[in-house]
Amino acid sequence: MSAPRPLILLSNDDGYLAGGINALIDVLRPYGDLFVMAPDGSRSGQSSACTFDVPVRYRIRRQEPGLTVYSCSGTPVDCIKLALFLLGERRPQLVISGINHGDNSAVNAHYSGTVGIVKEGCINGIPSIAFSLDDHSADADFSATAPYVERIVGHTLQHGLPR
Repeated sequence: MSAPRPLILLSNDDGYLAGGINALIDVLRPYGDLFVMAPDGSRSGQSSACTFDVPVRYRIRRQEPGLTVYSCSGTPVDCIKLALFLLGERRPQLVISGINHGDNSAVNAHYSGTVGIVKEGCINGIPSIAFSLDDHSADADFSATAPYVERIVGHTLQHGLPR
């Protein structure tokens, strides 16, 4: 009997339809089972915000072998909290955030929902990685990021990350 494929939890702050997260899905399919929980629209600049004043709703958008995609009415951090609850006993080996439309460098990292996702993954003891592309256009070309994503994710799945 073969070992189960690694489980990778994906999210972003640009929404489940964004080009960046769909580029990640395409690149990461060979690396494990993908569970996507992303906002139902843009939530840029939400940092580590959580929703407390209104119900957070989620909806399945796509399901096929090795891939489940949900959208969520909450913030990026709400998405991670909800995904971990829904996954129950099966903990992800990685939390991946992005690929963000726009950079998350310098002071931007403090406000970034993309970075908030990684912080939430780390708080829960899960190795977490954020990817960004310094291009804000809706039709950004993410193809140049594929070799970096493959190399970083492959290395992390094999060797882990420092606590």
